Amino acid sequence: MQINVATLLQEKVGSKRELAIENELIQLPEFEYSRKISGSVNLLRIKRGILVSAEIDINLELQCARCLNNFESLCTLQFNEEYVPSEPHPITSELTAYDQEDFLIDKYWHLDLSEAIRQYEQTAVPLVPLCKSECVGLDKGINFEAAQLSDDRWAALSVLAKQLEEEESNGIT
Repeated sequence: MQINVATLLQEKVGSKRELAIENELIQLPEFEYSRKISGSVNLLRIKRGILVSAEIDINLELQCARCLNNFESLCTLQFNEEYVPSEPHPITSELTAYDQEDFLIDKYWHLDLSEAIRQYEQTAVPLVPLCKSECVGLDKGINFEAAQLSDDRWAALSVLAKQLEEEESNGIT
């Protein structure tokens, strides 16, 4: 998602822009990344460039860690990132020093939010995604007695499972 900031970069420090985003498609082919996003973006002119404050809603496609079913989860990404021009300023000819990790404004005076959104999405993905908090998972539907275990190595586990089930039904922890 590219935003033209040419006029904002020519304004004084402290100038602002507010943008609303509705079902905007962002793509990064090198990462095979494509998402539809909605939300709001605030742009603030700062001495080094543009400070972007964004609140983006994105649907994540996840796999439940318990039942292994795929599900969608709405996630809100909030971030503040500084974008620095990669070319000298058109009026003052100043070029702000920048690092390799900085987000850059390209030579056409566009800043691209796609990579920032992708990075923040990666950090927002839960370590143990659950389709619902009360998901029982796969193990509750397994009946060890009905399963024909031809491997003797599993016999001890079958006995232990039966013992734990009996203790649980008797109220023993």
